[in-house]
Amino acid sequence: MKLKHIIISASFVALGVLSINAIKKGEPKDTLDKRKFTVTMTEIKEGGPPKKGVEDELEFKAGKGMFSTFLFDKLEYKWIKYEITKDSTYTDEDQNENHYTEAEVTTTDANDQTMVMKVYLDNYDISGEIKITKKDKLKKKFEFTGKEKATKKK
Repeated sequence: MKLKHIIISASFVALGVLSINAIKKGEPKDTLDKRKFTVTMTEIKEGGPPKKGVEDELEFKAGKGMFSTFLFDKLEYKWIKYEITKDSTYTDEDQNENHYTEAEVTTTDANDQTMVMKVYLDNYDISGEIKITKKDKLKKKFEFTGKEKATKKK
């Protein structure tokens, strides 16, 4: 009986040590984690010219979600969970390896408005669209493009 308890205890300790080493502190948990992008948000109007773009910053954190200053100011959306829908690498015509990611950010607020954001990330370039609907009727549509913000190395 004692040997059984020792083996079980050792297994839990080993599992704990392996778990700690599997995700080192500070390392990104997915391809968007700990990344910030400077983008231009443009409202798209049906039948009319697009409005002038507004500068925005998109920030992604795996545990919290995505935050947009623009969406917070306009619609009071705070951190919204995102889901990576595609994550792949490809080789371009110059034989450079590139990373391509697609993600979706979805939330419904207290006013029963649903926001669906599609994000397309090709290396350091980001683009996408945001659709805000209420009862399946499109209320607003935005498109955005931008680049990853340069970060300082510690």
